[in-house]
Amino acid sequence: MWDFGFKRGVVATFDTDNLTEPISIAPIPSASGVQWGAGVLSADQSKDGYSYIYGVNDSPINKKMRIARVKGTDLSNTEEWQFFNSAKSWMYGEKEGSDETVGVANEYSVTPYDGGFILLSQDSTEAFSGKIRIWQGCDPFAPFGSWSGHDTVYTMPEPGPFGTCEDGNCFACNAHVHPSLRQGDRWTLSYNVKNFDSRVTADAAHYRDPTIYRPRFVSFRLVESSSGAKLNFSTANQRQKEVCIPRERPAAGKVIAMQKVHC
Repeated sequence: MWDFGFKRGVVATFDTDNLTEPISIAPIPSASGVQWGAGVLSADQSKDGYSYIYGVNDSPINKKMRIARVKGTDLSNTEEWQFFNSAKSWMYGEKEGSDETVGVANEYSVTPYDGGFILLSQDSTEAFSGKIRIWQGCDPFAPFGSWSGHDTVYTMPEPGPFGTCEDGNCFACNAHVHPSLRQGDRWTLSYNVKNFDSRVTADAAHYRDPTIYRPRFVSFRLVESSSGAKLNFSTANQRQKEVCIPRERPAAGKVIAMQKVHC
């Protein structure tokens, strides 16, 4: 099933009236092996004139966030991409970028929230984890901190031998927020489920039960709180920056509430 691997990344530009073939294909710097496109934050959402492209420095567990940006909204202008280095700021060489938040997955989302930004991702500190976690930061380029013990937004029931899939052979992936579905403090996330059975036969899992391979949507509330507990920052180089604190213990762990104080 895993007979594939990352080779390189590209940005393909399409005309919305013709999605059969791209207008152009621009190569993304790929020498570092970072998989760019795990998430995107547009310039109108970042509020600083830059579009942010998020990547993942992949590994079986403890995957690490990478961050790039480009002025304006043209992601195909890859020669002008800048890569975040927490020690040196923004660099034009992809290899000069640094690993940031540890524990993200191959797809995640960064979303504006209350003057800062929310990072939501499946947890990768455990292999094939069912946890969906939340972090908060003051900027779209990190650091992102989490409230230890209270940062699980949802636990996906399907993965693993004791999960809800019929054969106990499923795994989940691609958790992210849908900003367009937000209504006040009510947010919506989605994730996907797959089965390790990759056979193309009538009795294979995805053919026997096509509902396995469909997105799941989960609604949750995000509210302000008043606790004085500090956020934990788990970054590749262990930078510590107390920029945010949560303000209230969420009821039953179902609501993760954070408030920035020094943004």
